[in-house]
Amino acid sequence: MFEWHKRLMEKYMEIFGLNNYQVAWISFFKGIIFTVLMYEFMIC
Repeated sequence: MFEWHKRLMEKYMEIFGLNNYQVAWISFFKGIIFTVLMYEFMIC
């Protein structure tokens, strides 16, 4: 499972021209957006 995910991520990183640092930032902001959306739907 982990090897499959690693190969998939390397494939997408190559397609979009991203490095590990950029992927980490994308993941960070995706987490923030997901948290804000969940908060809005669950609390409001």
